[in-house]
Amino acid sequence: DVDASGWSAGLRAAVGERIRGSVEYSVTRARWNRTDDLAYLILFAPSTLRLEPERIHDVITTIETDVPETSTRIVVLSRLSNAFARPSARAERAAFDSRFDVQVRQSLPFMDFSAAQWEMLVAVSNFFREAALDSSIYDELLVVRPPKRIVGGLAVRF
Repeated sequence: DVDASGWSAGLRAAVGERIRGSVEYSVTRARWNRTDDLAYLILFAPSTLRLEPERIHDVITTIETDVPETSTRIVVLSRLSNAFARPSARAERAAFDSRFDVQVRQSLPFMDFSAAQWEMLVAVSNFFREAALDSSIYDELLVVRPPKRIVGGLAVRF
């Protein structure tokens, strides 16, 4: 169990007609409650050990652009934090680490034979989890060496 509280502030702006961006900074204070399974954690998951209270600083930036001539949308998301998991309990924590997500969506107008919108998607990411309202601050931060994923496919919106 963890007790966490904090605050965040963000700024969103449009730069010209085609580019939008946002920056969000958050600070979280977290204190892990003692557990009976401490020996288990030391043996099997040492990077999850948080014996001292933590102050977590996150900066999340997003840049989006639309190219109407080609019906292309590009989204770049980056997260910089001082609390990404350590590979081992003995290793020093890096000052900051980051994760990224780059998506390119291309509309397929020749597929508009119904009310559905068809898009081709190509994405490269090393985020392990999607952010959700009911998620914990640690859902992404405790992932050690997240895999880089390359995703491609078709998206259909009805």
